[in-house]
Amino acid sequence: MGGKRKAEKSCLSVHWPMVFLGTAAIALFSGIGYIAVHTGPKPETDAAEVPVHYDRAEDARPFPATLEPAQFKHPQVQEAYRAAKQIPEVLAQQPCYCYCKRRGHRSLPDCFSDEHGSDCDICVREAIFAQQEHKLGKSAEQIRAEIIDGAWKSIQVSN
Repeated sequence: MGGKRKAEKSCLSVHWPMVFLGTAAIALFSGIGYIAVHTGPKPETDAAEVPVHYDRAEDARPFPATLEPAQFKHPQVQEAYRAAKQIPEVLAQQPCYCYCKRRGHRSLPDCFSDEHGSDCDICVREAIFAQQEHKLGKSAEQIRAEIIDGAWKSIQVSN
């Protein structure tokens, strides 16, 4: 009776093609999920969500201290820091479309309390736009409506 025994199938046997397909499916769905969460409209173009700002200047007091404009080389950056220093009550009522709330900022003047504003053309363009419109006699509310509509994008920042 020295016959060969039949190999018994184990409950733990692996069906490699199914493992491969399952792993590929998980990777595919994970990638799609990641892309869905981390992409979408750029903040600059997402008009549905208005970034944080104050509706009244009084609510923003005390205004953040602004860095000295002269410490920056770029003329438009200096102009933006000067605007933050001169009209913080107007800028406090403006949303900042670089969505710097993630940095703890409460409104546009916060961008100029550190060097963030010097590296962000959105902040610079909005501050210069607000200053120009303020000089034309527009109210903070009127300027805010224009910024929300994207009018600040007309300001050109040269390097």
